Amino acid sequence: MSNPKHISEILREIAQNPRNDFEKAIAQLPCMQSLLQSLPFGEVGGASLEEWIDSQDVMQALHISPRTLQTLRKNGILPFSRIGNKIYYLRRDIIKILSDNYTMNKIKDYESDK
Repeated sequence: MSNPKHISEILREIAQNPRNDFEKAIAQLPCMQSLLQSLPFGEVGGASLEEWIDSQDVMQALHISPRTLQTLRKNGILPFSRIGNKIYYLRRDIIKILSDNYTMNKIKDYESDK
């Protein structure tokens, strides 16, 4: 018995090599074409392997400690994927957290104080 296929693999097979009239009709749908363009080859769970980074890279990029990273995971702030003892994060999730928490303080007008 073979392993079950991911839906993106099934859709890609139908689009690239339709076996019957139904699959040919499905492959021609505009939504199928846009779906296939949004899922490039080599994706896992909607993200390419290059988009995943490990804990060490996250800590170095954000200048945070392992405990801070653990707190972000525990509080549900930072989504992650665990394989054994190794934890991976999506780059776009980290960028989203940074942009969602972005605040800009206005620089005081030092000219008026003089």
